[in-house]
This record gives sequence, C-alpha cells and structure tokens, in this order.
Amino acid sequence: MKTRHLLLITALGVVPARLPAGAFCGVPQTGCGDTRGSAVTDPYRPTSAWAVCPPQPQQDFHPTFRGDPEQAPTTLMGQLATRDGEGTLTLTGDVEIVRADTRLKAERVVYQEHSEEIQAEGRVRIDQPDMTMTADHGSFWLNENRGIFHDTRFRFYSRHARGSAEVSRVLEPGITRYEKASYTTCADDSNAWLLRASKVTLHEDEGVGVARHARLNIKGVPLLYTPYLSFPIDDRRKTGFLVPGFGSSNRSGMEVSLPFYLNLAPNYDATLTPRYLEDRGAQLNTEFRYKRRNQIGIVNYEVLPEDDITGDRRERFTFRDTSRFGEHLSTRIDYDRVSDKDYLTDLGDSLSLASKTHLRRSARADWRTRWWQTGIQVDDYQTIDPTIAPADRPYERLPAIDLSADSPWRPLGLESSLSATFVAFDQEARVTADRIDVQPDIRWPLRRNAFELTPRVGVRHTAWRLHDQDPGIDREQQRTTPLASLDGTLFLERELRAGGRSYTHTLEPRIWYLYVKGEEQNDIPLFDTTEPTFTYRELFAENRFRGADRMGDANQIALAVTTRMLDADNGRQLFRASVGELFFLANRNVTLNNTAPLSRSRSDIAGELELALGRAWTGKADLVWDPYDEQTGRGNLRLQYHPGYRKIANLSYRFRRQSQSQVDASLLWPLTPAWQVLGRWYYDLNASEELETMVGVEYDSCCWGIRLIAREYVRPNRDEVNRSIMFQFVFKGLARIGNDIESVLEDGILGYTERPED
Repeated sequence: MKTRHLLLITALGVVPARLPAGAFCGVPQTGCGDTRGSAVTDPYRPTSAWAVCPPQPQQDFHPTFRGDPEQAPTTLMGQLATRDGEGTLTLTGDVEIVRADTRLKAERVVYQEHSEEIQAEGRVRIDQPDMTMTADHGSFWLNENRGIFHDTRFRFYSRHARGSAEVSRVLEPGITRYEKASYTTCADDSNAWLLRASKVTLHEDEGVGVARHARLNIKGVPLLYTPYLSFPIDDRRKTGFLVPGFGSSNRSGMEVSLPFYLNLAPNYDATLTPRYLEDRGAQLNTEFRYKRRNQIGIVNYEVLPEDDITGDRRERFTFRDTSRFGEHLSTRIDYDRVSDKDYLTDLGDSLSLASKTHLRRSARADWRTRWWQTGIQVDDYQTIDPTIAPADRPYERLPAIDLSADSPWRPLGLESSLSATFVAFDQEARVTADRIDVQPDIRWPLRRNAFELTPRVGVRHTAWRLHDQDPGIDREQQRTTPLASLDGTLFLERELRAGGRSYTHTLEPRIWYLYVKGEEQNDIPLFDTTEPTFTYRELFAENRFRGADRMGDANQIALAVTTRMLDADNGRQLFRASVGELFFLANRNVTLNNTAPLSRSRSDIAGELELALGRAWTGKADLVWDPYDEQTGRGNLRLQYHPGYRKIANLSYRFRRQSQSQVDASLLWPLTPAWQVLGRWYYDLNASEELETMVGVEYDSCCWGIRLIAREYVRPNRDEVNRSIMFQFVFKGLARIGNDIESVLEDGILGYTERPED
C-alpha cells in the first residue's frame, strides 16, 4: 500500500511538469523581482528573461530525500484519525501525507480498503520539487492506477508557468488527461497570452502531448487555432511544424516560411522549409543533420525553381562533415555551391554572406600522433563575383599534403622540428605547378626567470615543376635558403601601489636578429603567396611573405619593447603596450612582383595597445607609422564600454592611408528594464557613404517580448542598397514567431547576448 501511495502522487505531479520550458524564476538569486541575494551585486551576471516579472509565490516544500522512492516510508498526519469496522480509514483536519519527494495536503482524506480508493477533499494540494497542484477534490483508485481531480490549478516554479484544468485525470501510470485546460507564463495578474485546449493528453513514456481544439489567445482574443496539435513534452524530438518566420526586404518583398521538422531517428533528422517570397515565388529549403559517436554533419539544399524576377532556376547546396576514425585519423569536408553570383545577396540574410566573392570547397584528412602529424587536403573555389578576372582567381589545390614533426630527443636541451608540404596547383588559362617545400630547423632555448634567449638555425628548400609556363623559363625551379636567428627578451618588473591596490609593472625589451641567404626567384610564378599587412607581429616573422613562392632575403634586427601593468593580487593584465621597428643591414632584393630592391634602412614603426580598466572599459589599437614620410600608414582602434550585462557601446575606426577610413559604431542599451535600443552605423569617410545602418528595439514584458530591426547595407563593389525589416514575437516559454534576429545581431553588435530562459 505504501508503494501505491507513491503511484498516486507521482502520476499527478511528474507529467504536468513536462510542459514547455521557461526560465528559472522563483528563488531570490535569479533577480526575478526580488532584490535579495547575490544577483544585484554583480552587474555582469546574466539576468533571466523573467527579470521584469513580479515575484511569484514561493514554494514552501523543500524535500531532502535521497534514494529509492519505492523504499521510502510514508508519513500520515492529521488532527483526527478514525477507522470503522468496514475498513474505512478517515483522516481529518490539516491532513498531510509525505512520501519521498512528494506531499499531499487536504482537509479530509478517506481510504476505502476494499476498493483501494483514496478520496481527498477540501483545499487539496500536491507538492513535488518545482511543482504545486491544487484541486477542490479528487479520487484515486490504487488497484487500477487511475484517478480524477476537479478544479485543478498548477504552477511550475522554475518555468515561471501556471495553468488550470476543470478536470485532471490519471488514465494509467504515465498518461494524464486535462479537460478545458489553460497554460501561460504570465504573472498571476495577467493573461497577456493564454494557451487553451478542450482536451490535453500527455504521454510521459513517449514524450508526446496531444491537444484538441487548441487556441492561442492574446489579451483574450483568439489569434491561432488548430483542431489537433501534437507536441513534445520533454527533450525528445518530435516530427511536426515549427514556428513560422516572416520578414520583408526591398529585393524580394514580403516573405513567409513554415519549417516542418522530421525526427527520422535518434541520430539524424531533417527540416523542410517552404518559403514564399512575394516578388520571386516559392522556394524550398531543406536541411539534413546526422550525428554518430565520432561523426557529425549537415547537408543543406535550397531551390527556387523559377525566380519571377530573373526567370532562372536558383539553387544552393552545402555539405559539412567532421569525422574521427580511431585515435589518430580524422577527416573534414566543407562544400558550398550557388547557382549564380547574386544568390547570397538576393536570398541570403547576412551582410557577411552577401560580401563573399569566393565559395571554398575543401576536404581534408589528418593523421596525428604525439610527435608528428600529416594531412592531405583538396581545395576548390567557386568565384561568384564575375568582375574578378580569371588571372586573379585563386588556384585549386589538387591536392595539398603536409607533414610536421617535433623530435622527442632533446640532447643538451636542443629542440628540432621539420615541416614539409607538397601542393599541386591547378587553374584554367594560368601557369600551374607541383611544389614541394621542406624546412628543418634546430633551436636551443635558454629560459630563466629574468630572460629568454633562443638561437635557431635552419634551411628552407623549395622546388617547383611548372606546367604551361612562359617561353624561356625553365620548367624545373628550385630554391635553397639557409637561415639563422637569435631571439632574446629581458624581463624587468617592479611593484607599484595606487589607490590602495598593488600592481606589477613590467618592462620587456626584445631584440631579434634574422639572417636569410638571398637567392634569385624572379622566374618563379606566384601561386598562393601574398605580402601580409605589416603589423607589430610581422617584426618577428622569418619570411616577410606569406606563402612558399617567395622567401625574403634578410639581414635585419628587430628592436621592440613591451610594458604591462598587472594586478598583483590575481595576475590580471590591465594594460599592455608594445612598439618596435626593423633595422635592415642590407637591401632586400627579393620582392613579390620582381620590382626594384628595397633600400630603406628602417621599417615602419609598429605598435599595439590593449586596455582593460576594470570590466567596463576595454580597448585595442594597432598603429603603423612611417618615419620617412612622418605619416600614419595604417591604424585600427576598437573601444568598448560594457558596464553591465547587455549594456554595450562599441566604437571602431579603421584607417589605411589613401584607401580606407571607416567608422563602425554599435549599441545595445537598456532604456528601462523592459525597453532596450540597439543599432549599428558603419560609415565610409572616404566615399561619404553608409555601408550599413541598423536600428532596432527590444521590448520585454513578463511573458512576452518583441524585437524589431530595420537594416540597410551596401554590398561591396556594388551600388545596390539592400533594405530589410525583421520582426520577431516571443511567447516566453512557448515559441518564437518571425525572423532569426539573434544571428544578425550577434554579427553586427560585438558582445550581443540574448537573455537566457533557464
């Protein structure tokens, strides 16, 4: 009989708690209208999506039971207990029955031994962790594992949800039915939205709920209705429609999408999304996902059979897969293809997608051990910008093979390593080649508390076999360049006190000498080699080119100094500044495009700055200054003010002499606990044009919210202005209807985060 008392309470309590999840709001620490606890002391602690809600009632039942509920004792209490000769046990007056983590309270409980029926009357209340249900009266038949309760009310504390049902039935263990039921996450004095159904049946074992004649009421007005609705009641996936999306843009007009989810198996699923674009027609987007123990992947196919504007069939196909085979072998595949150059602009929703000029398709396999690793990769590119000439399009790598190894033997502290690559370059109407590049080296690092000194010697050998080369150029090309370097850093520090706090101030001068033997390379074409943007980090690069087709000759010294300010209590870096310059002891005869040798004796002066004054102010900057022309060649500045959670102001400036001068500002800021404004302004000062403008607003009520943004941007190298309006309505703890705004805001506003609902 004790076990069956447990069945009664479990059947009533567990299943309703599977309703749609909200957020934890019911204890003081969550900041849900209660100012007690630690949340108010840390402005950076994420606040719940329910933070604007008034405090909900607190649950007064906090069981501490641990163990097997089947073995738990049952405690019955009441002011009066009687038992008659026919086997009727009656408890009256503040009756309380507790077993394991469940409690039943009522004014009167009657147990019939012959029929195994329990009747509870008068302010019936059932408590389980995180859930409370009340009823006017009810009965349960232990021998049949079924029951019925009338005029029920329930509350799920961590989900900030409440509801009611005229009749709640336990049909059998794990299956409950609610008649004339309602559900909402709104505060007690509000029914801004309310989900109603004439009948709801929950199948706990299957993780499925079925609602009949369900309707969503907004302020008492029915907005959505469906005669039949099947939905998941736990984390298990279920086939069915997802929430629709809608939006508007000047390139496609109004658009509506309705995803349909297919739960095909525990480890793979699919989503079919019909999408209607007012000016272009009907599109179908498909997504297939799969996941195994050592494999994960996704396949997407989008098709617009006939664009009403262009008259063309338009498609996009993407495939991504990452797999691991045992301890050492792994593979990665990344494939992306579109049908035409404007597909991403017309049918995508991201500025980063619209600005792409090439789509990369690659496949790679790696074999890794403790001391060495090797890999093979193939790379192909789809050039989607037709204005790019064939001679300027990237080479395909069919294939590229690389090997790197570090020797486990270190006699006298000597370290040695080897890196090697083989690449077969292919491209139509251009010179192609097979290239092998091998670079062994030996280092002898000396590390002490006050200094580091690392001498290094090595050699780089590169060989090409050219195809379709220009007349008069040898088919076989090779280059061997010995190199040597000496890198030394001195660490000086002192203790400082300011404002009652202790700091450590460091000064770290660094000197780096590099010698690379020069060799003629004029007949070698460029396959993947470029000249990187000169920054502070390039002061210590052994090759001033990026790629193996050029190895820069060098006889140079880098002089640099770094200073830091550290918090002495926790070691956190508050400030770092670095500045340095290269001094050339000889001309640089090797150039990227076989131009005249470089004869300057000094490089530009490069510097970096990082700032972290508390948690509110952070900044980064880098600058390159030309000492000959006494002008700034390039500079970047980024400043962020972040005094609390979802309080962010960003300002960036990018400058390149004679080519770029751009300002990028973004904001996410609360006007009130409910209202937040957001936006981005990206402006080109040289062209006097706006590259992107985005303004928006977020409103959070207790149980619902809205997000609305208007966006305008210019695609690079195009005069077209793209405009769109994106809208999202949030029923907290239930669903979101509208555009996927979060991804757009995360791309446009550095540090943007969404309020958690858990």
